[in-house]
Amino acid sequence: MDAQRSTVMSRAANVRRIDALFLAMETDFLLREQFITGPSQILTEYLAVPPVSDEQAALTDRLVYSVFANPKLLRWFQEYVHRHTDAVPPQGEFLTEFCRATVESDGQEVFAALLEGCTSETAIHGLTDDLLHYFINLHVSHTLCGDGAGEGDAEVAADQENVGMQARGSTPFVTGITWTTYVHVQQADDQQAFSAGFVPPYAAVTLNALARYAVELQARGAFRLG
Repeated sequence: MDAQRSTVMSRAANVRRIDALFLAMETDFLLREQFITGPSQILTEYLAVPPVSDEQAALTDRLVYSVFANPKLLRWFQEYVHRHTDAVPPQGEFLTEFCRATVESDGQEVFAALLEGCTSETAIHGLTDDLLHYFINLHVSHTLCGDGAGEGDAEVAADQENVGMQARGSTPFVTGITWTTYVHVQQADDQQAFSAGFVPPYAAVTLNALARYAVELQARGAFRLG
């Protein structure tokens, strides 16, 4: 019980820190550019975890960029999050589905980054599953309050295991190990990397900018092996 309580409290703190980071980046151009050009370093600083080496950060960032430069994989992720709003999947389950989706999305550049990480002495710095919890919680809470362009109906179970939060803004925020809710299917906006129905505007402004930067890097051949 103590271990579970510790996990809930640690994840609640990390999810709140990540949300605060995205909220700050909406209006802080310099912070947003620092994140876009070095996401793993900024996340490490905000999550108060041991720092990563420059080599680890470069490999991790390359993996992030290769994912964000793949529109099919981004659409899959949004659909995946929507399908799992009843329970956040374990990290192993997510990685299995992610690998399958990468193959189906012609994600050669994603696998190139993973391959280079496997053959490198530094390897890729593991991003925790707190990010997955963050995006699933963010999507559900965004849908619950009808923030932005999304519309939705939802019922949350009374026995939901959660830690209540109030994000700075209008979005009610909760995070937990399991919960049960119904979310109305959103209509994706094909003009955005992350649709208005997936995340609130304060998060979308950074995620879409990150996707645009990733596409620029891709056009310059930054993801090629060698």
